Amino acid sequence: MSSRASRLAPTPRAAVCHATAARAPHLTHAPRLALAALDVLFLAATATCLWGALARPALAYVDPSVMTYTIQALAGVAVALSAVLGVVWRRARRWLLRAMHVDENAGKAVEGSVHALDADDAAAHVSADEAARELTLPRKPFAPALSWRTRLILALVCALSLAYCVLFVAPLEVVIPGSSSLSFTLANVWLPLIGLAALVGTAIALASSAARGRAFDVVLALLAAICVCTLLQELFFNGNLPAADGSPVDWGNYDKAHAFSAVGWLAVIAVFLVLAIRRPLASRVASVAACLLIVIAQSVGLGMLGAQYADALSRPVVTEEGLTTVSSKSNVIVFVLDMFDTKDMDQVMATYPEAADELTGFTWYHNSLGSMIPTRYGVPYVVTGHDFDPTEGQFTTNDLESWFSDRNLLDVANEQGYSVGVYSDSVTYGARALEGKTMNVHELAPFFADFLSCARTLGGVGLYRDLPYAFKPTFWFTTDQLNDAVVPTDARSPENTPYVIDDPGMHERFSQPVLTVSDTSEGGAYRVIHCQGSHWPYIMDENGNRVTESQDNTALVSQARGSLDIVEEYIAQLKDLGVYDQSTIVITADHGVWPWNHARLSKTTSPILLVKPAGADSTQPLQTSNVPTGHIDLPATLEWAVGAWDGSAEGEMGSSTTMASSTPVFEVTDEDRPRYFYWNDHDGKHDRYLVEYKVDGDANDFSDWTFTGNQYPVDVEGYN
Repeated sequence: MSSRASRLAPTPRAAVCHATAARAPHLTHAPRLALAALDVLFLAATATCLWGALARPALAYVDPSVMTYTIQALAGVAVALSAVLGVVWRRARRWLLRAMHVDENAGKAVEGSVHALDADDAAAHVSADEAARELTLPRKPFAPALSWRTRLILALVCALSLAYCVLFVAPLEVVIPGSSSLSFTLANVWLPLIGLAALVGTAIALASSAARGRAFDVVLALLAAICVCTLLQELFFNGNLPAADGSPVDWGNYDKAHAFSAVGWLAVIAVFLVLAIRRPLASRVASVAACLLIVIAQSVGLGMLGAQYADALSRPVVTEEGLTTVSSKSNVIVFVLDMFDTKDMDQVMATYPEAADELTGFTWYHNSLGSMIPTRYGVPYVVTGHDFDPTEGQFTTNDLESWFSDRNLLDVANEQGYSVGVYSDSVTYGARALEGKTMNVHELAPFFADFLSCARTLGGVGLYRDLPYAFKPTFWFTTDQLNDAVVPTDARSPENTPYVIDDPGMHERFSQPVLTVSDTSEGGAYRVIHCQGSHWPYIMDENGNRVTESQDNTALVSQARGSLDIVEEYIAQLKDLGVYDQSTIVITADHGVWPWNHARLSKTTSPILLVKPAGADSTQPLQTSNVPTGHIDLPATLEWAVGAWDGSAEGEMGSSTTMASSTPVFEVTDEDRPRYFYWNDHDGKHDRYLVEYKVDGDANDFSDWTFTGNQYPVDVEGYN
């Protein structure tokens, strides 16, 4: 009996024990990964909720009794939410494991029933030993076949995550902080973008789910790898991307960044593909978990960005209201032709002598000096008449906003009974102040951007930001292109149509009689109209036609001529309406040529300045003057135009830092007159300093420019 007893259990039991030790690591690895990934997601979601609960201290008194009840209520809500979150997560956990055919008991060996073996049955002993030995052999990774429904669900998770990050989050992370330069906000584009992401993600998922077996695992891993790479591209590989201001980009300067991003992408994709081939089940879990974690991280980042720029997302908008109306009493019209330099005007006049035919009664002030550079500072100066005050020691967002909120040229015009309209995309820092000082800056009736235009343009923005450098030239964009694509161009009323800078469109518009006389205001009409001028990119020829020719000097001159033709069409209509003689017209630029991204100037920059005062002899052709003037005299000139100039150095604005030395341009003499200009030291991403230059002589002769040695730190939000 003892000999038979010794053969009752040991052989099969020993075999089972060996099999368990050998097989368990292979079959429990993937389930453990799945459980760990889900637990990580749960912790991430919980951390997100807790992060959202954090708040800055409020410097205010709150009744303690009220707070006691409030805390109790919030605590109850927190307990309820945590319970709901736990239930939802447990169910999601079970669903994902079931969908991926993951059994927590899979791979575990189960002891068979014990049965006696005949000690004399050698064949039975050999068979039992072979069965036990077979169980100890290495097994291939466990990866059960997936149904089409399961493949579609997994593909949807990864494809929608990728589309959400690239086509929704990425464009909005450009739009939200850049809203100060855009004619639209998050409210106008979020719905088309979420629709685009859903459409593209679903299409990719349907195509991916058609693959089966190992091919599907590879496709799923590839989607997850690209999703990871887009995040890495944003965080580490983008580096110093070129500004979206239309300036020509030499992509050869980004060869190192190109190579760095290419290597990073290839490495990440290789890791995911190797995992998909060698450990398909683990790859499925890792792919889904990676995509979901990235979605959570990107959503939290987008939410924090939206909170940071919450005020800018609900600002008033510059509309077209009043753009085509003038007065029979008095008109003050200021055209700001962006980056139109005096040297550009020299070339226009040499190439197109007829360009001055309509400018009767005008004087061209050839020795013109600007105020500040670039547009984001130059346009606010022209609009308000306020300049940088060096006694402050620095230039900040509050300084720029105060130009609009403090008493300025618009207040002076309003007080003289003028209806005021400002048409520019570079006054958003003063949008709230302008709402009370102009007729055309106010909130719009809600609208959503056209889906196709939004998808084509903002979708390209997302691809530009998140794809490796090899693809960036294909999707490079400019701010004006975004405005033109997103802002509606249908038959909406002017008061509900945002103003966008589109010189070819404006040229076509003013080639027809569109100006009308409206005498609803007591004093007249005061208008500031910002156009693209000779600013890159060059998209218009000398006849105002939209073109896509080369970005060379010939194209610059052609566009400058076409931009000037817009002004001439406007002037011709003033003459036809019989209101030209009682109109003061200023043609200038926000700044001259901008040798961008240089710490110090290497050549002159001189915005054009042509002025026709009301009452000037309109039969006289264009005259030229070389008196030392420029933007320094714009405030006094415009005060004179609305009838507020009293001949004193202080004028009507009084507190303006410019007014102390400002004089109407037609009263400036040939006497020596030192003037000051503030150049923007920009490193390609940040405005760092305002660099002060003194010009004593001809603004178009760089030998008359002197760096004073003064530079002032810049801390302006939205431009870094």
